[in-house]
Amino acid sequence: MRIFSHRILINIIGLGIILGALFCIFPPEILIFRRWAAYAGQIMVGYVALGLLFLVIRQDRLTFVCFFSAVLLALFIKTSSNPVLRLEARTSSPTIEVAQLDLAGLADPFAQLGILMNRPADLLVLQSLDLLAVGQLRDSLLSNFPYQYGTNHMDQALWVFSRWPMVAQFLNDDPEPPEVAGVMYIPELKDTLEFIATYMYPAFTRADIQSQQAHLLMNQELILERRHPILMIGQFNEVSWAPDIRAFRQASELKDSRRGFLPGLKGIFNKPTDHIFYSEELTCVHFQNQVDSTGRFLGISGTYQWK
Repeated sequence: MRIFSHRILINIIGLGIILGALFCIFPPEILIFRRWAAYAGQIMVGYVALGLLFLVIRQDRLTFVCFFSAVLLALFIKTSSNPVLRLEARTSSPTIEVAQLDLAGLADPFAQLGILMNRPADLLVLQSLDLLAVGQLRDSLLSNFPYQYGTNHMDQALWVFSRWPMVAQFLNDDPEPPEVAGVMYIPELKDTLEFIATYMYPAFTRADIQSQQAHLLMNQELILERRHPILMIGQFNEVSWAPDIRAFRQASELKDSRRGFLPGLKGIFNKPTDHIFYSEELTCVHFQNQVDSTGRFLGISGTYQWK
């Protein structure tokens, strides 16, 4: 194509592609760059498609730049989550099933109940509940989850349901985001598990970023004071490769249950912002997204066993 006959233009396009990848890996502390970096998975796929286009029109240099940038992003996303390629093998040790579900938009309590009854979790964290349905939902789940704790927060109803004895407390008051910390005793394991169920507001301003950082710092201090294995579960409204999340995980010595991310054709602009992090005493032997019968994304679940 004649438009690509100018070397200067090719160099400018190539530089722009490389800078786009670098801004995903090293985003400046500016909102527009943070939002760009949050779509690193989609940008990676876009670079592959663009590279194929350049291959067809025989632009070898731009083809190489696109594919190189895509590989760079793939490695970055992978190493920013859990770099272990395979899940740990199950052993004879008992396991615990954990699920984190966001029920926003499902106003029908019976639809919510049907979804929840099909989730064989031992620890269930629910967010974005319809406040009018919380009471009925709790009663309906009582036989399967006799231990319940949560709050009908001003913005987010966050509830934790457990099959095993649990002691929990609410950490924040309005207008702070809701957060529940607790301890479970698991008779099968004759052991204790700590957990933090959290929600972080999305960042729209510089003040929101600072609030997120303060929230993560508070959780980091709680985790470093733990006496037992711990899970941190929730909607962080940040992807696993975000600088603040990576720094938090490194400081608190937690591992990510998710092993990389690749956007699908359905929900191409979805981002993995809900996470289950776990401490070194545990291994993750199963992790998956949870969807309803229509394919709508609900949340995530994982299976964990003691080492």
